[in-house]
Amino acid sequence: MWGKRLFLAVAVAAALCGCGRKDLTELDVYYTADVQGFYWSRPEPRWDNREAGGYAIFKKFLQSREGKYLLFDGGNWFGSAPEGTMTKGAYVAELARTLPYTAGTISDKDLVYGWPSLREIVRELPYPFVASNLRLENQIPWPMHDYQIRTVQGIKIGIFGLIDTQTINKNKARLLGLQALDPLQVAGEMTALLKEKGVDYIIVLSSLGASQDNRVSETTIAEENPNINLILSSNKDRENAETDQINKTLIVYPGSKLDSVGHIRLSFDKNKQLRDASFEDIALLKETFGEDAEIASQAAALRSATRKKMNARVAELPEAISTSLTQESALGDLLAQCLYKWSRLDGAVINSDSIRSSLPAGRLTEYDLYKAYPYGDNITFITIKGEAFLKAMEASLNAKDNFPQIAGFSVLYAQTPQGKKIRQIVLDNGRTIRPQETYRFAVTDHVLAGGFGHDGFIDSLEFKNTFVEARQIMRSCLARQKTVQAPALGRWKKAL
Repeated sequence: MWGKRLFLAVAVAAALCGCGRKDLTELDVYYTADVQGFYWSRPEPRWDNREAGGYAIFKKFLQSREGKYLLFDGGNWFGSAPEGTMTKGAYVAELARTLPYTAGTISDKDLVYGWPSLREIVRELPYPFVASNLRLENQIPWPMHDYQIRTVQGIKIGIFGLIDTQTINKNKARLLGLQALDPLQVAGEMTALLKEKGVDYIIVLSSLGASQDNRVSETTIAEENPNINLILSSNKDRENAETDQINKTLIVYPGSKLDSVGHIRLSFDKNKQLRDASFEDIALLKETFGEDAEIASQAAALRSATRKKMNARVAELPEAISTSLTQESALGDLLAQCLYKWSRLDGAVINSDSIRSSLPAGRLTEYDLYKAYPYGDNITFITIKGEAFLKAMEASLNAKDNFPQIAGFSVLYAQTPQGKKIRQIVLDNGRTIRPQETYRFAVTDHVLAGGFGHDGFIDSLEFKNTFVEARQIMRSCLARQKTVQAPALGRWKKAL
């Protein structure tokens, strides 16, 4: 277990063997992680409410450093700050591009909007990203790398990255084609490879975080791979920096929200063997380092735009409109109805699991809608035979905690010992869905990719991706209504 207090110095080798400091080569490593959208300076309670944090102060801090150093980032860019989530992390590419990062990694949380969205951020940054156990269709997804090698002060440094498997491998529908391989196995393979290439020191950028897999942790990675020298940890969402030591492996977590930076000083002897390592948590205080004017101006503009967007009025709600994972909900009906009216097809289907919160009573803002439906799903039009649609809807009806939310038609179903069985589907125009006839529906690309836990909708005859975001359609629909009333339930009817 990691200690709750910060160790200001961690010895990772025996005494200096009689070597004087002048005989040692010192190498500085700086590390940030879990920025979570907090990219600006602000009064920080952790530092007695002095102004701290953000990329503008961090850049001035780096400019104050002398000599060569390595600089890494551990990802987890979104987090709880609306400034991060509402821009889908675009702030990273805009503000961090001028910082001299050596390499970075990503966390599973950075994939909340899918791989294409994250790829656009990564490709805009001038430094490489490593995620050695991440695969897209059995390949390292471009522009990611499996490892990097850097030589600094004559020391050959090998770097690779590990990402947590839990979220990625359990959300195959939303992260189509992505897979995270066993971190333990990949760590062993990468360590052996880097040693073959003659590296003197191995660093792992680990976003394993507080993994739910008890078999895999940074501790077990260190125990089973003694040639790993330093594990830089992220994806923990903890305020304070922490360190641990497993045999000769130092593990460092720098804390979150970019109000400090982790500093590791490494000392090597003339044989390039590590003799000492120390860690300090450096507060990024404006009063100490100042602030880069250009980044500060960019950050202020981004925050202003985000606040304006967050607070923009969409509509008024006389009453809260609730959602549910297990049954038809007023919010599910309302949002599906928006998609149905926009598409002008036979109906629309969305899944409850994509609706993350209810809409509050009163003034409905962009941020309220964003919290309710945070995903960047596009709408796809499908043409499908009635028989295939009946099968897909029945499988969706039996999905756990992911009730189908529909518009444009109603469903009569029965509860049987084998599960829920659909008896009849009737379109709003009075037509009954018949097995051999053809129909057209609007679904999200997430539903089409298996968002209900099955791929029944893929049995359609034709597909047309509109490349229009579901949330954009929902926003326009609600804004036109001005005052939004919760619809009456009753699209799903249970047979007596």
